[in-house]
Amino acid sequence: MPGRLPLFGHLPQLAVKRVEFLQSIRTQGEIVRIFLGNRPVFILNSPEAVHDVLLTQSRKFGKGLLFDVARPFIGNGIITSERDFHLRQRRALQPAFHRNSVAAYVGTMTDIAEEQVSAWRPGEVIAMDVVLRRMMTVMLVATLFSTERPEGAAAVAELGEQVAEHLTTVMRGVFMGTVLPPSIASSRVLGHRKYLAAAAALRELADTAVQQARQTQQARQTQRAWQVRQAGQARQAGQDPTDRGDLLSVMFAGTPGNPRGMTDVEARDELLSLLMAGAETTSTTLSWALHELGRRPEITRRIRDECDALPADTLPGAATLPFTDRFLREVLRLHQPSWLLMRRALEPVRVRGVELPQGAELVYSAVTMHRDPAYYPDPLRFDPDRWLARTEKDLPPGAYVPFALGNRKCIGDHFAMTEMLVVLRAIVSRWRPRPVEGHRVRPVVQALIRPNALPMRVSPWPAD
Repeated sequence: MPGRLPLFGHLPQLAVKRVEFLQSIRTQGEIVRIFLGNRPVFILNSPEAVHDVLLTQSRKFGKGLLFDVARPFIGNGIITSERDFHLRQRRALQPAFHRNSVAAYVGTMTDIAEEQVSAWRPGEVIAMDVVLRRMMTVMLVATLFSTERPEGAAAVAELGEQVAEHLTTVMRGVFMGTVLPPSIASSRVLGHRKYLAAAAALRELADTAVQQARQTQQARQTQRAWQVRQAGQARQAGQDPTDRGDLLSVMFAGTPGNPRGMTDVEARDELLSLLMAGAETTSTTLSWALHELGRRPEITRRIRDECDALPADTLPGAATLPFTDRFLREVLRLHQPSWLLMRRALEPVRVRGVELPQGAELVYSAVTMHRDPAYYPDPLRFDPDRWLARTEKDLPPGAYVPFALGNRKCIGDHFAMTEMLVVLRAIVSRWRPRPVEGHRVRPVVQALIRPNALPMRVSPWPAD
């Protein structure tokens, strides 16, 4: 392939214009080999190849180099864990993300969103990326990690703030460790010690939150055991699945696949994973959503009218807020937060006619897949109504993968969509967001995770 440099391979192209580079090689085949330094990596360029790897032959692939590098930073939670252990952990966490569970969270989500956006003032400039990150953290803590002990809730909330603060540092370290040779990635010049310190701080805070949750669970079990003895009931304390409390307590509770429940280390890693995935990516998507609304007042008005027409006791969703849902799907298409993900062949495997050896590292980019003109005419045009002409079901499997596919699909996809609908409804029903004159937002293809900054001025709607 042209453009490969000795020692560096295709790293310069990925460093300067990574998405443009990945898009430029899509015409060279469904699977194209590039080099990260001297390390060969195979790029999946078609929806069919992505679908084959993520779903059809998923058991033949592991998480890959990116997640190997991430594991020492963020632990072995649901984001980074593999195979049987991942399946066990996912099954333990799944009940918290069932549709009925998510429906029960909507009232809390709405209260938090309404409380926070009602505190804004007309004409005020809001740092949306910062404010939304904090709002998503509070929402996640209140719905998934509510606790009977105020100090337990405070510890998780503090952890969420630290996750938000340090994630960019940690993810930059993960990115460097993925694309650069270890000897270079671990150098002091590139801030490797800073990455390690940020990760250590996160683990320490997570350990504190887990220890407090463990104490809460033990106190609850002791009290329940006393109540059982007093009532003369035969039911064993702590066995009622309808009374397990917050998600950390659920992690400690036994399941058929893991009767003893998670250890403190396992619970810590899952807590970090859920806060990272649940707060950071959702707030990033909402930041881009507000960016698009600021540029398009006609779309803002359509969303406001649709949200205002929805009865207060009606659950938000694709059926009840169809245009707002299409708008969010278009944000996820054009501003996908995760521009690169990886897999590794666990055995020799044939994908779309290409023989890949055991250990082969594979890369796919949802950002480039979502900008393919074969599936999205005029792909850089932001148009929520494109989803009327061609729905997600009409696309080839693998062409639209905002939450991935298969057994590694995001466990909280429905939770995240519901949360974002709730927040958009709260904001747009009350405020018109507008960009700050003179501020330039860095496009998603140049941002590692989130916009560089997103200050927006909010104004109330004029009286009709």
